[in-house]
Amino acid sequence: MKKIIFKWSALVLFPLLMVGCSDFLTEEPLASSTKDDYYRTPYQLQESLNGVYDILQSNLYNNCEWIFGEACGDDVIGNDESTANQIAELVNFRFNTSNTWVLNRYTVNYRGINRANQVIANVHKVKLASTDYGNYSTVREILGQAKFLRAMFYFNLVKTYGGVPIRPEVEDINNLVIPRNTKEEVYAYIEKDLREAAIMLQPKYTDNNLGKAGRGSVLGLLMKVMLYQATPGVKSEKWTEIVTLGEYMVNGTTLTMGELLKFDELYTENWEDLRKRLWFKPAALSAATDPVETPQTAIGAIANQFSLDYTGIYGDALNYWEIFTQKGEFYRGSYFEVMFKESADGTGGDTNEGTGIFQDIYVTRMWTSPTLFDVIKNDPRVSQVIARHGTGTPDGERVESVENRYVCLKWYTPKRERPLYTDDYAKNRRVLRYPDVLLMYAEALNECGKGAEALIQLNKVKSAANKINNTATLYTSGGYGYMRDQIWAERRLELCHEWDRFFDIVRQGRAARIFRAFASESSTNHKRGQNFVEGVNEVFPIPQTEIDLSNGVVTQNPGY
Repeated sequence: MKKIIFKWSALVLFPLLMVGCSDFLTEEPLASSTKDDYYRTPYQLQESLNGVYDILQSNLYNNCEWIFGEACGDDVIGNDESTANQIAELVNFRFNTSNTWVLNRYTVNYRGINRANQVIANVHKVKLASTDYGNYSTVREILGQAKFLRAMFYFNLVKTYGGVPIRPEVEDINNLVIPRNTKEEVYAYIEKDLREAAIMLQPKYTDNNLGKAGRGSVLGLLMKVMLYQATPGVKSEKWTEIVTLGEYMVNGTTLTMGELLKFDELYTENWEDLRKRLWFKPAALSAATDPVETPQTAIGAIANQFSLDYTGIYGDALNYWEIFTQKGEFYRGSYFEVMFKESADGTGGDTNEGTGIFQDIYVTRMWTSPTLFDVIKNDPRVSQVIARHGTGTPDGERVESVENRYVCLKWYTPKRERPLYTDDYAKNRRVLRYPDVLLMYAEALNECGKGAEALIQLNKVKSAANKINNTATLYTSGGYGYMRDQIWAERRLELCHEWDRFFDIVRQGRAARIFRAFASESSTNHKRGQNFVEGVNEVFPIPQTEIDLSNGVVTQNPGY
């Protein structure tokens, strides 16, 4: 597969927001361009957007993703949990506010936000020829992707730290210290970015545009953002909105631009000003064959773009385990992936768009926890998801790990796909998949009193898994709590080891209970999970350097 790789351009130097919001890299003219005159063409704007995508490929970003989302959860046990390093302190909930990884996650996501802000703040500088109206869509789609990426970075921050400062798109060197916004304000900011991006982007990008976030990526993330704002068992408009999005994405119901944006409720600007800001073709330039968008304009079907089938991008049949390999990149159930590519020249680190992180955590870093094994051992996916030391992988390689440990095959690289050089692996990371969308839809249906409909969506996921070994066991109907527990159980089975378990159990409101049980069942001496403090450790502390450099303007989370 030939890939587009979003490479950080040497032509542009962005001001990089550093820890404490007090230091920037000096801006210097490069290739006879400066910040003021650079953003003149769609090509230059695309180069700037590539720099935002580049954050997703960095080792720092991806290490933070698995450490917080996976290693802190109960689906794995790690090789360094009993050591004295910073990761061990974090996963054992014995860290302080100066923990290196607490700082790293905060910093790398703000670095991404800063780069996205550069694109968004400077898009108005693009100049199009008087007859070059076709490029309006090009600019609009670049802007929409920047909004999606900014929303993703803020979502990482708010689910990790709670309310965080919303940085201005144009930084004022005389006013770098920004107090924390509330969690509700950050979520509202994220939602607005995603709602606008969804009407700006194509449903799905293919061919030479593989890897770009399309409308499916955006609305899948929007569903998850609303899921994190809703409370299980408590009626909320967010549950209703997730159902509306699920009906559109899964069942193909009509959704208009005005409905998606909540235009009448959230906007004070008029429709044409909004169209202009989002780079839709000016009304005066649109012909009868190219009608002007209105709030009543449908955003176009997306339900037929994705499916539960284990089918590759070119229609080839896949085994379940293969959807997490290079062969399965952009399979029919993939909404968004972080792209990696083998450099083939031995280049390492972030100058290489490949990554050795999956290989690092496979076998040597983390193994399936006994608690996860107990629930997955009788599931059709078990042979495709985990393998015991001394047994074989699905492609016939002997598993060399640690005695009595089970490795995770979602991180496994088949023999045929291994690179020549270490840290050069080309396997993409799956960030959002169709089963997640279906399960979010099912959960919201159940919360809205539609348990029978929720069961239909839940069993779609289970039925797909049953095809692995031709079993027929399905979930059964029941009351609200029974259905909710089945949906959460299926989330664990289908989405395990995809770097989201910790945040999922926190938003469900059961992290403390799960960690108490995990500690009592742990096979390790230190009994990871026993130090989790309910009401405190659901979020992590704001890095101490941020508190110190702000002279107390940025406040700390309770309990730290």
